[in-house]
Amino acid sequence: FIAAAHLLLGLAGTGDGLAGQVLAEQGATPEQARGVTVELLTADGLTAASAAEPVEALATIGIDVDDVRRRADETFGHGKFVFPRPAYISEAKRAIERSVGEAQALGHDYVGTEHMLLGLLGADDAPGPRLVTALGLDPAELRRIVLARIAG
Repeated sequence: FIAAAHLLLGLAGTGDGLAGQVLAEQGATPEQARGVTVELLTADGLTAASAAEPVEALATIGIDVDDVRRRADETFGHGKFVFPRPAYISEAKRAIERSVGEAQALGHDYVGTEHMLLGLLGADDAPGPRLVTALGLDPAELRRIVLARIAG
């Protein structure tokens, strides 16, 4: 699954986007983000699910996922079929939707890492502010910094 914490982890891990640059300048490292991600997801009871679970479930009804992959590779090209697909949990979906809204509100016709970070920080009930706080950062200040950098 993909949670909001994974989105923040991705932003912290990329130095070539505005969000990654701002997070790094504020002292957030990818290693810290990884630690916070694991800690908070574990505390929330969200643990990694093995791909074996759905594969085994399908096997009980006679579907061989390896055979499906092989046939899909032959038909569509190697690696075009991925199973199971990662599921975005609702908090991550909402953060992505807010990212699009942030980009539109700023008059941008693209969604960049800066919009993703703003989307994570966008709602009080979202996990983003909690994640950023766990990194030792102030969500409101981080939002102010990102907006100032966008304004240039």
